[in-house]
Amino acid sequence: MNRILLLFTLAFFLVSFAACVPANKLYYFHDQVPSVQQLDSLNQVSVQKIKKSDRLTIVISSTDPTLTGYLNPFNVQNGSNSINQQISTGYLVNDSGSIEFPLLGKVPVAGLTTVGAASLIREKLSFYYKDLFVSVNLNGKVYFMNGRNGTAIPIQNERLTVFEAIAQSGVQDAYDKRNEMWLVREDSGRREFTKLDLNSKKIFESPYYYLRSNDLLYMQPGKWSSFLSPTSPARGIITISAALVTILIALRAL
Repeated sequence: MNRILLLFTLAFFLVSFAACVPANKLYYFHDQVPSVQQLDSLNQVSVQKIKKSDRLTIVISSTDPTLTGYLNPFNVQNGSNSINQQISTGYLVNDSGSIEFPLLGKVPVAGLTTVGAASLIREKLSFYYKDLFVSVNLNGKVYFMNGRNGTAIPIQNERLTVFEAIAQSGVQDAYDKRNEMWLVREDSGRREFTKLDLNSKKIFESPYYYLRSNDLLYMQPGKWSSFLSPTSPARGIITISAALVTILIALRAL
């Protein structure tokens, strides 16, 4: 009985020790010290540019409800329903980098910011109407995956960082490889693959710190991720075994 108890105790402590994660791999940017830094270096482009296959939400406002309805074909209803409809539909940027807009026909928007696209549409519409307000938003998403789950994260303010995406993903694990996170990006007919080290302060200087629409983030699971994840049977077995060992020790002490 003493040997069985000793083996259980030894096995439990060996697994617990092996599963420990070094501090420099557990914490994000662990080597960063309190400081003040300049935002948006030359290597970092935080402003989103419209690309082919993007989908845009465009809202035209004026004092004439009839005009507003004609120039907002996706806004069938007032309120949040109309906005949700545009997010799921909206104006698709075609292979030539243009959108089909009411009255104007083809409008080239690829390569422009949303502010630049809004100014272009307003300028073209000013030939027919005055005092219009034009709002353009990019219905972008990034995708986050790890060894267990995946989620799509909307780019709501067109300035989404790696850490903001991770915080919104809700699928983090202490045993994931934070120093080897894959980022896959498609741009100008090319597909880029790069690895990011989230444990290092250099991530803030990376040209990939600000995400773009359709970026894919993949956090690789560590060697203990599946074994000690909250839903893993092995974790339950270890917990039950530890409880049994504790009970046995308490009973023998009586």
